[in-house]
Amino acid sequence: MRRLTFLSILVGVTSTVTFAQNANQAAVDTLTKDVAKAVFANIKQPKAQEIYTQLLECADGCDPQQVIRSVGSWDQVGAKMQELSELKATQQFQGMSPGEANAAIRKQLARFYTAHRAEKPYSVPLSPAVQAQILAKIDGLLPPGEVIAPDSATSGSVVTTQPVSEDEEDKAAVAPSEGRGGTSDDKLFWMILAGFIAGLLGGAAAVYFLLYKEQKTEADQLRFDNSKLSRALDAAQRVKPANVPRQPQNPDQEKARAYDVLLGELGSDVDPLEAIRQLKQQSPPKAADPAPRSGEPVIEPDATLESALVQNQPPLPPLPPLDPLPPLNQTRSEVFYFPPPDPNGQFDITQKSTSLLPESAYRFSISADDPLVATFRFEADPGRVARFLTYRNYMIEPACESENSYTNAYTRIAMRKDGQAVFENGTWRVKTKALIRYE
Repeated sequence: MRRLTFLSILVGVTSTVTFAQNANQAAVDTLTKDVAKAVFANIKQPKAQEIYTQLLECADGCDPQQVIRSVGSWDQVGAKMQELSELKATQQFQGMSPGEANAAIRKQLARFYTAHRAEKPYSVPLSPAVQAQILAKIDGLLPPGEVIAPDSATSGSVVTTQPVSEDEEDKAAVAPSEGRGGTSDDKLFWMILAGFIAGLLGGAAAVYFLLYKEQKTEADQLRFDNSKLSRALDAAQRVKPANVPRQPQNPDQEKARAYDVLLGELGSDVDPLEAIRQLKQQSPPKAADPAPRSGEPVIEPDATLESALVQNQPPLPPLPPLDPLPPLNQTRSEVFYFPPPDPNGQFDITQKSTSLLPESAYRFSISADDPLVATFRFEADPGRVARFLTYRNYMIEPACESENSYTNAYTRIAMRKDGQAVFENGTWRVKTKALIRYE
């Protein structure tokens, strides 16, 4: 009999404790749901209003955090609602009597309002009047214990707030509290965002370094090629000295050399001067012209014959007057070639050539009417076009504009319209770019 009575008492106590725990947790769920409804009621945003509608439709024991997560986009508010619902998970709260649980819930609401009163989405909807309505509903679930003013932690003063726009409410709802660290989810989010931005910056720096290194290598190679071509052109244009005529030797030296040769032929025993005199005496005298025989024609001097022929010819008719020749400066033109210009569109005058060289890329034509203005077109050795296309940024684009974009499939350049260059400060400069097409 005693054993049965003890079991009955134990079952009754256990039922009382279980009821108290369920009632305490239900009161916390009701508090969290009413606070969430008050917050979302003032946020005029589609998903916020959808959450508010579901909170109105669900029963008092529904979990507002689950509703917020199911709709999405307002996880920041859900994290703050977690602060209110943490109370029901503590073992101490579960073992409290209804009066003690009521007092703990009032303190939890006061702490929550104090922590977030600086945020407009929480200070405006959770005014002292709204808090009083929520606590009155809690009193209906749990017997009231020690009454705590809804705003006791704020020294009896109510924060006055100005009406705010819907955009400001939305921004403030997801912003962290002033002077208070965010939740663990907030910190994780900002850490991930900071890592992502740092990765982007690092990747951008690496790409920039690679592009800079590639462009620098290409520019150095182009400068080396230009320098090499300049030296080759200078060597080709340098005037080579013609054969220097042999200077006449000193007459005395020539006579002395001739005397030595003659002495070698005659021998040392013979006087060369005496030998020369003997040779002169032995030379036969020059025969006189024979007299003409009788009956033979007499050949007159050339001058007499020429005058006789002129006298016997009839006079020639006068020639018609010739048309005057146009001035030379109106008919003469000049054609020459240049390698690619510099990035500013200026051609190096020292690399000008009158014929097409391997490094020539542009053909200039000048009219004598205006020698300071020239038309030019892209004209290069077919075997060098591939190299010009590879370095088109430095060799083509400073002087040409293209109708289409370049791709690796193009192998030649077609002219559409000649460009124009002017001669200024001792050099030719691009005034109007030539129009080309990649094919």
